[in-house]
Amino acid sequence: MKKDRWMISLYLFHAIYFISLGMTTFVSKFYGEIGLTDGQIGLISAMMAFVALFLQPIWGTLADRARYKRNVSAAALAVAGGLCFLVMPATSNFIWLILVLTLYNAFLLPVMPVGTAISIEYTSTHGHAYGPVRMLGTIGYQAGILATGFILTESLRGLYPAIGAVLLLSAGFALMLPSVRGYQHQQQKTPLFQLFRDRKIRLLMAVAFVASIGHQFNMAFFTKHLGDLGLDNTVTGYISMLSVILEIPFLLFGDRLMKRMSVWKWMLIGLLIGGARFALLAAVRTPGMLILAQSLSISHLACFEFVPMVYLGKTVRAELQAGSQSMLQMFSFGIARIVGSLAGGMIADSTGIPFVYGICAVLMTGSAVLFFFPLRNFTSAEHHAA
Repeated sequence: MKKDRWMISLYLFHAIYFISLGMTTFVSKFYGEIGLTDGQIGLISAMMAFVALFLQPIWGTLADRARYKRNVSAAALAVAGGLCFLVMPATSNFIWLILVLTLYNAFLLPVMPVGTAISIEYTSTHGHAYGPVRMLGTIGYQAGILATGFILTESLRGLYPAIGAVLLLSAGFALMLPSVRGYQHQQQKTPLFQLFRDRKIRLLMAVAFVASIGHQFNMAFFTKHLGDLGLDNTVTGYISMLSVILEIPFLLFGDRLMKRMSVWKWMLIGLLIGGARFALLAAVRTPGMLILAQSLSISHLACFEFVPMVYLGKTVRAELQAGSQSMLQMFSFGIARIVGSLAGGMIADSTGIPFVYGICAVLMTGSAVLFFFPLRNFTSAEHHAA
């Protein structure tokens, strides 16, 4: 019975927390609404990511050394939610906006990697699949997009207080997560850098970083791009929701699907599909074609988030579980966001967003060529070992 209770807590936490992530889809449109330029939007995103470079390893180590990993997530969510709900509405100056958002993001950093570490460890040791747990996150994400599009149709001024309220609710659900211990608590400490002694881990992080640059630019500017095309918040919500609906069937069967191919082959396929995705985003303008282009974002979730997370969860030793997930987040959502948002925003200021999408298409396709032989060699090695 306790196992069922823990699984329900995992489902509920992912569903509620991901509602807030879905709501953040509209932040770039909100920034445009209050008069920020593409360069300023990119600077905000890059500043948040820059702080992540320093704090993400610390959060990961802290979670691995905590008595219960869930306590780290709950405390971080409570602070982030409070900042978002209480402080953001009173912030109008651009400099103060950057400072508050950077602090808010600093406390959100451990939530995803620690939640992932708890979920994968619990499901793998108790005979459950991780995919359906993450699938509830996708459903919550879509609910957040739809609710924001419907409720804040005319203006997004209430966006951050609404996000803060959901984060505070998520903090309560985080305390109900399985009581997975930090394996370094009251034991010998293992430095996080030992993770990178494995060349497979180094390659995984490198490919995830390069593949995430364009994705992070798209995360920062997609709704702003739709606003530039004249689409209102409701249509933006529909496009954003429908473009990720394919995540549901993938996550439902993801644990089985990833057994059919190695993580390296998944990544190579993801680079090729990503190149096509950004090429389409650079060229199309109609809502239908934009949905088609964005639907290919399933490749990023599958090939550079879900599969690498599960791979780390099953191959990295127990005392570095939260740290390994934090490092993946740092490369994919930290360093990649700095490059994608800051550099992409600066280029978009003078060339427009579609041109940057074209650059991202070239980057993804070129990376498929660059990493082809290393990825193929690891695939062959694992096949022969099996």
